[in-house]
Amino acid sequence: MKDKISYDQLLEVLEKTVASSSLYWQSLSLILCFILSYVFYKISRKFIFPKIISSTLKKNIELNRLVTRYLIPLLYPIFAVIFLAIGLSIYSEFFKETILFSTTLKLVALFLFLRFLRISSNNSFVANVAGFFLIPALILDIFGMLDLVIEYLDFYAFKIGNLRISIYLVVKAIIVLMIVFWISSLVSKKSKSYVDNSKSIKSSTKSIIAKFIDIIVYAIVLIILLKTFGVDMTTLAVIGGAVGVGIGFGLQKIASNFISGIILLFEKSVEIGDVVELDGGNIYGIVKHFGGRYTLIEGSDGKEIMVPNEDFIIQKVTNWSYTNNRARIEINLGVAYGSDLTMVRDILLNCARENPRCLNYPEAECFVTSFGEYDIKFTLYFWISDIVEGRAKPKSDVLINIWDKLQENNIRIPFPQREIKSLV
Repeated sequence: MKDKISYDQLLEVLEKTVASSSLYWQSLSLILCFILSYVFYKISRKFIFPKIISSTLKKNIELNRLVTRYLIPLLYPIFAVIFLAIGLSIYSEFFKETILFSTTLKLVALFLFLRFLRISSNNSFVANVAGFFLIPALILDIFGMLDLVIEYLDFYAFKIGNLRISIYLVVKAIIVLMIVFWISSLVSKKSKSYVDNSKSIKSSTKSIIAKFIDIIVYAIVLIILLKTFGVDMTTLAVIGGAVGVGIGFGLQKIASNFISGIILLFEKSVEIGDVVELDGGNIYGIVKHFGGRYTLIEGSDGKEIMVPNEDFIIQKVTNWSYTNNRARIEINLGVAYGSDLTMVRDILLNCARENPRCLNYPEAECFVTSFGEYDIKFTLYFWISDIVEGRAKPKSDVLINIWDKLQENNIRIPFPQREIKSLV
């Protein structure tokens, strides 16, 4: 009986609307609103926004991209919603019947929302799914049948403990899930993009901000999902206890690596771009990325080594670029007995100073370290400016130069000699 009364009331409203002159006044007002929207859209698109983009937004690349990608394609429906809202408020002051006006405003607003979904998500799937549920819901709301359909869908349900799940709850959950995940991914992606493009924020701070953005977004998504399904929030204490037990028994390494990564980011002992050495020199390279579980190190041979964050806390780590990028290179060699030691020392020092990467301060130094069995041993120290560029090339260049200069001055580098005597 309730359904029949609703249908009869609906037909009665439609007959009165078509027969009344209000329909034609509303239609005329709507046409006027759309004309004004189109005129303002053309003026803004042709004259106002080109000047704003070329002058005000030229230096701000990120804001310029947001305006070009999001605002301009949505400009006409935005003007339509604005003028329809203004027209509805003015028209309702003189006429009581505004069903056509309000219906058109709702349809245009829904079109604006779906259009924004399609642009921001870079694909049509999210917009299509949203339209599949929202368009029928809007049509039912326009004809006054939405509450009736909701009541009908909510009637069919089943229970899991104290949780009641109905068809309406499932449909609402799908819509909420889709919108929440879309918004969370959009907020996460845009905020991270803004942080990454900012030149005033250090790389390590960017990693900290990115991690906190992920944590906040995921926490909000989880709370919204639990609220959507009607889960009592006090049960989170039980879930938290279970997670704590799980961490204590099976996930302690994962938790340790995650916390170690946070500690590294906050204390800044190791940052992206630093040259580090671990495991007694077996791991050597440049820090490229901080993850929740590992730190990515790129070796000089191109290998990408994923080192657990915990290793940076509990092991000895050599950071070659912690406070500066300078590095000292050590060269050991021996010359034959009878050589002019002063000349040898001068040759070694000059060969180091002639290298373009050798620093004037600290100065290169050369020492006689010992008298060996068959040679006199020298040690040469010199400093290079940028450890990130590597130590192998300047060391190799200096060694080649030393060899050439020693040959020119008839200074011999001896090699071990062994005598084999036969006992027969």
